[in-house]
Formats: sequence, structure tokens, C-alpha cells
Amino acid sequence: MGPLITAVIAAAGAVFVIAFVILRATVGRTPIQRRFATLRDFSVHRETEPEPPLRRLVAALGRRAERHPGLVRLTARSAPLLDRHGGPLRPAEWLVVRTGCGLGLAVALGALLSPVSGPIIGLPVGFLGANVVLRSRIRRREQAFADELPGTLQLMISSLRSGFTLHQSIEASVRDDDGPVATELRRALSETRISGDFEDALERIGERMHSAEMIWLVMALRLQREVGGSLVEVMQTTADTMRERAYLQRHVRSLSGEGRVSAYVLGAMPFLAAGGIWVTQPEYLRPLFQQAAGLVMVAVALLLMAIGAVWLRAVVKVEV
Repeated sequence: MGPLITAVIAAAGAVFVIAFVILRATVGRTPIQRRFATLRDFSVHRETEPEPPLRRLVAALGRRAERHPGLVRLTARSAPLLDRHGGPLRPAEWLVVRTGCGLGLAVALGALLSPVSGPIIGLPVGFLGANVVLRSRIRRREQAFADELPGTLQLMISSLRSGFTLHQSIEASVRDDDGPVATELRRALSETRISGDFEDALERIGERMHSAEMIWLVMALRLQREVGGSLVEVMQTTADTMRERAYLQRHVRSLSGEGRVSAYVLGAMPFLAAGGIWVTQPEYLRPLFQQAAGLVMVAVALLLMAIGAVWLRAVVKVEV
């Protein structure tokens, strides 16, 4: 009888679970449960995740660096770049990251080349190369800002036509967006709430992002405020001008694509060839990194390549 009772209880439990699942899927929950579920779906969940250990280490080292006046003056030079990047790093933390890049590259090159030439090449290249990467990310952010600005202006124009004020239209346009335009406009709104003029905050955005379009928008807003007229028409004309300028920029970029690809290929070819020779016959390249004459030749080659890269960039870059 014991196994039979156990089997009956297990079967009843299985039937209950299956029936509960079917009824929940077909009938649903009670009205109160459905209302709570709807509120949870439409509420903003802000769950704070713990910072990674590396981020905490960088922050701790950055706080230590801020205690030294000499390092503070050194880190202050990176403050404008970090402000344009819009990231969470402070100048002292960025100095820690640059130093770590230099030390890591020095160790890697010391293991690959030699204990003498590795630190000599790796420390300055890693320390300065971090700024090169940061500037590249800033340029991409500025390009994304220029690409998103006409669309954001169009959303603002639609809100203005619906009866919103300028500040309300901006808040509605950037509320659910995390792009560079939304981030900068939210910063301008915060600056205006604290103190200052809204047009001045927008002008600082144009200077920070190197955006001529934003400067034009500020000029149009100031002219409209002084002489009057329809704000919607002024912003619509500005948005149309930005859209046409962006179209011309994309057209010129597509026409100059062949030159940019040639520059990338010519710039990467020496490094790819050196890497292939290093993999197949490493002894052939060791004198370049172990002898003084070889180091001088490498330095001259890198200098000439930098000059060639600047020249090719000037050739393929067309201002619109």
C-alpha cells in the first residue's frame, strides 16, 4: 500500500501543477496581480551593480595621485579631453590608466624583443598611445553627435508644434535616449537649472563637441529671441540645413573612400610585414631592436611613417 499511496500523491501533485500552469496561461492572474505586473513593467528599474575590481583599483590609485600637487598639475592637462569624451573617468584616474598601458606594453615588448629595448619603446608608446585612442573615441563621439543632431531637432520641432515650450521639447526628446546628443542636452538643462543662460549652455556644447551646427542653432535661437518670429520655422530651417550638410559630408566621404583605404593599407603594411618576418625568422629582425643603429633606424622609420600618415590624411580630408 505504501508505494501505491506515494504514486497517487505524486500523480495528484503533477496534475495540480499542470492544471495551475494551464489555468495561469489561459485565465491569467487576478485583476490586482495584473495591475501590479503592469506597474512593474512600466516602472524604471535602477539596479546598482557593484563596480568591477579593476575599476575600484583605478579609482583608489587615482585618489592617491590626487594627493600630490605635481601629479594634479599633470592630470589637469587631460581634463578637457575627458570632458569632451563624456566618460566617468577623472583626470587622475586617466593618468593611472595611461601609466598602466605604458607598463603593460613595456613588459610585453620586453618579453618579445629584449629587456632593454622593450621598456624604451613600450613606456612612451603606451603612455602616449592611450591619448591617441582617447582622441579617436572623441572623434567618433563627435561624428555620432553630428549624425544624431538633425533627428533630435526634428523631434524638438514636433514637440514645439504640439504646444510644448523649448525646454519641455528638449526634455521630451532626450528622455529615453543615451546617445551623445541626449547626454549633452541633459547636461545643458542641468546647467540651466543651477544657474546660467540656456543659449550659453548650448554654445558650450558646440565648443565642447566642435559642432558648427550647434553654434548655428544657438545663433538662430538668439536672433529669434531678439527680432521675433516663429521659433518652429527657425529651427526647421536650421534642421534642413544640417540635414543637407550631413548628406554632402557623407557623399564626399564615399568619394574619398578609396584614398582612405589606400592610407590604411600603406600604414599597416610595414607592421604586417614585420610581424610575418618575426613569426617565421625572428633572428632576422633582432638587430633592429638589440643594436643602437637598429633602434635609430626604427625611430626614423616611425617618424617618416607619421609624416606620411599626416600627409595622406590631409589629402583625403575634404571640408564641407
